[in-house]
Amino acid sequence: MISIALLFVWQTAPADLVIENARIWSDGSIGFARFAAVRGGRFVYVGEPEPGFIGPKTERIDAQKRIVLPGLIDSHAHMLGGGMQLSQLTLRDAKDRADFVAKVEAWASSLPAGKWVLGGRWSTESWATREQPAKDWIDKVTNDRPTWLSRMDGHSGLANSAALKLAGITKDGPPDPDGGVIDRDSNGEPTGILRETAMSLVTRHIPAPTLDEKLEALKRALRHANSLGVTAVSDIPGGGEREVYDRLAAEPGEQTVRLFLYPSARPLTATETAFRTLKSRPGWLEVKGFKAYMDGSLGSRTAYMHAPYLGNAPDKADWRGLPMPGILDGALEREMASVAAKGKQPIVHAIGDEGNHLLLDAVSRIAPDPTKIRARSEHAQHLLPADIPRFAQLGVIASMQPYHKADDGRYAEEYIGKERCRSSYAFKDLLDAGAVVAFGSDWPVVSMNPFLGMEAAVTGRILGGAIWEPQQNLTATEALRAYTASGAYACYMEKEIGRIAPGYRSGLRRAPGFAIRG
Repeated sequence: MISIALLFVWQTAPADLVIENARIWSDGSIGFARFAAVRGGRFVYVGEPEPGFIGPKTERIDAQKRIVLPGLIDSHAHMLGGGMQLSQLTLRDAKDRADFVAKVEAWASSLPAGKWVLGGRWSTESWATREQPAKDWIDKVTNDRPTWLSRMDGHSGLANSAALKLAGITKDGPPDPDGGVIDRDSNGEPTGILRETAMSLVTRHIPAPTLDEKLEALKRALRHANSLGVTAVSDIPGGGEREVYDRLAAEPGEQTVRLFLYPSARPLTATETAFRTLKSRPGWLEVKGFKAYMDGSLGSRTAYMHAPYLGNAPDKADWRGLPMPGILDGALEREMASVAAKGKQPIVHAIGDEGNHLLLDAVSRIAPDPTKIRARSEHAQHLLPADIPRFAQLGVIASMQPYHKADDGRYAEEYIGKERCRSSYAFKDLLDAGAVVAFGSDWPVVSMNPFLGMEAAVTGRILGGAIWEPQQNLTATEALRAYTASGAYACYMEKEIGRIAPGYRSGLRRAPGFAIRG
């Protein structure tokens, strides 16, 4: 009896912070709660108002009957790249060729002498006249200033003549690299568009930012995430970026987003070695796994498909996309097995239906019980119908970005046909099959705003206003769970974050702990 009484006193002792007059949503399994109490950085009570948690030093937040959500989790973002993009040219909103060129000209003229023109994130699919950008568009407005403008998805980009010259790309060569394409006109002249691994022919010449510039970009990214209610991210840095995360770890007061890292570079074993000495902060900054690539993207028509794309793309008959190096010879599968054996998650970019099929095949072989390693298909955009149940059977997490559906729905049927699109962005089919679906943004490819992603997942509305593949639409509860509890599961944090419930972390202070929306 004494121990029970002491426990009750501890539970109802004054809290550090309480949320009152609220509609508190956790994971949809129970109704809304009106009150929550936090002590020592964790929720200790969620339910009906309990005055025993309020003392003279308790911080009280009146939610004014608004909805309180768990801190949202972005299960796929590139924080360093996004932070850098915030200070670069953005062409996402260019309306047509003239607007595209004018934006490049204005940006180039604002830069100091010797600076590259960098940025991009362009897409031409919404233009009244769709046309592929070319070096001829921008040569006159960039002059001899090297320029690299990535496409929206980051799987192709546009270089001007000055950048192509630095890369040694001419009418006479070099040949397409393994896993890449140099677009050329009918005379063999490079157009300026480079796809997949061919992009590195130019990007390796871009002056690297300093460590201080990278750290400031990372801090910008954290502030941007917080402004959108995002409090944890499965962050995908490059394989050589450990040092900037060490710098962030040395300034814990600056980190207001939990970063669970999945460094990306081949071979995965070398990347694992490079990040082994990361100055981790458990629960805040730590390596959870490593990322590789199966293929490219639909927009660049480099996603690896089971059947050919419709038409010739890019100017090749029976084009099925680009499997990345190491996919067809088993090298990536061996690296995935090595990562899994060390207790880390192998996560793999897979967009095309054949890319996802090969990934599922590989996961089935890399461990005695594949369900225990929580492998992830990053994007899982286009699937063979027979493969959908295999996600649950193999425990493969579908790490998806619903706002990509709003983009790709504009042109997917033109590229692969209406029937094959029936199992594209298969949110509902995957959930019905018992798979875990975790949502993210792929920022800076598209906006990090999770509410735009939820809208796309729930309504099926694509850019331009049409509704596309509505049979895959989710309920609001299902979409929220994909940004909270399922996002936590996707990075082995399901007992710590993703819900507002006793025992779960509440965050450092107001902004990182929860989000209030009217």
